[in-house]
Amino acid sequence: MSEASAQPAAPTLPTHIPSLDGLRAVSISLVVFAHAVSTHGAPAFLDRAAFNSLGNVGVRFFFIISGFLITTLLLRDVDRYGQVRMSTFYIRRVLRIMPASLFYILVIWAFYLAGMIDLTYHHISHTNVDSAIPDLIHALTYTSNYQLDYNWYYNHLWSLSVEEQFYLLWPCTLFLLGLRRGFWCVVGTIAVVPFVRLGMHVFGNDVEIALSREFQAVCDSLATGCLTALLYNRVIGNRVVAALTRWPALPLGLLAVAIGYGAAFVYRPAAYIAGQTIANFGIVLILLHVITYPKSIAGRVLNSAPFVAVGILSYSLYLWQEPFLYFRGTSWVTGFPQNIVLAFAAATFSYFCIEKPFLALKDRISAAHATKPAAAPIDSISRT
Repeated sequence: MSEASAQPAAPTLPTHIPSLDGLRAVSISLVVFAHAVSTHGAPAFLDRAAFNSLGNVGVRFFFIISGFLITTLLLRDVDRYGQVRMSTFYIRRVLRIMPASLFYILVIWAFYLAGMIDLTYHHISHTNVDSAIPDLIHALTYTSNYQLDYNWYYNHLWSLSVEEQFYLLWPCTLFLLGLRRGFWCVVGTIAVVPFVRLGMHVFGNDVEIALSREFQAVCDSLATGCLTALLYNRVIGNRVVAALTRWPALPLGLLAVAIGYGAAFVYRPAAYIAGQTIANFGIVLILLHVITYPKSIAGRVLNSAPFVAVGILSYSLYLWQEPFLYFRGTSWVTGFPQNIVLAFAAATFSYFCIEKPFLALKDRISAAHATKPAAAPIDSISRT
C-alpha cells in the first residue's frame, strides 16, 4: 500500500454531517433529565440513584462527537492545505466557545456578588469557604475538571474544561507529529487511559469523581472519537463494519453503554476503570449508524426539526440548565417542571444574543481564510 493511500483522510461525509445536531439533542437531553430528576417537585418515581449516571452518558456522547468532528475538520484542513491551519482553528474555537461561556460565568458571578446565589457551598466537603474566588479562577481558566470540591453553579464546567484542554493538545499533536504519529498517539491513549484510571483508583488519594472528570482519566473518550474519524474511510466499506453499523448498531451500542455504566451497580470502580471504555465503543457504533445511514429510522428522527432545534441550542442549554436544575434549590425557578422551561428560555436568549452573532463572525473569518493558497505539507504522510 502506498503512502498516499495509507494516509488518514477526512471522512467522506457532507460538509454538514447528518444526525450530529440530533445526537447532540439526545446528549443534552440526558444531561437535563439526570439533573431534573433531583430537583424540587420532580416525580418521586424518578429515583435519583437510578438516573444520575445518565448525565455522564450524555457527556460521553458529547466527547466522542467532539473528537470525531474536530478531527474531521482538521483532516479537511490537511486534505486541502497540506497542514493544520493552527491560527484559523483557534480563532474558530475561541469564537465558538468563549463568548457564551464567559457570558455565563460572569452573569453567575454578578448574581453571587448581588447576594442572589451562593457560590460558597461545596458539594463534596459540605463545608463553606470564605471565598468563591478559586471557583471563578478555575472557571475562567477552563480547569474546573481539577476543582473536584465544586460548587453547583460552576460544577458542569468540568466537561467544558476537558473539551478546551483537548482543543489545546490535539491540533498541536497533529501539527507537530503529523498524521501517522498522531494516529498512534490516539491508539496509545485509548489503550493506556484505562490503566491510568486503575492507577488513580489503587494509588491515588483523590475522590472517586476524579476518575470521570480529570483529563488524564477521560481523554480516551475524545480519542475514541478521533480514531473513528481517522479510520472512517478505511473501515466503513469493510463488510463486517458495514454489517455492524446498520441495524445492529443501535441495540449493540446501547447494550455496551448499559454494560459499561451498569457495572457500577455491581462494583463501582469497574464502571470507572473499564466500563467507560466499553461504553465509548458502544457510542461509536451509534454514531456511525446515524451519520452513515441518515435515512434509517433513527437517522430520520435525529434529523427531524425538533431534534435539530434542540441540538442547535445544546451548547447554550448545557451552560444554562445548571442554575435552574439545582438539586438543593427550593425556589419557584428551581422547581419542576418550570425549571426545564426556564432553562430552555435562558438557552434561547444565550444562543440568539451571544452565540449566533459570534458564530456568524466565525464563519466570515473562515471564509476569508479559505481564500488563502494551500500551504506546503507538514510531512511525507500528507503528500499525494
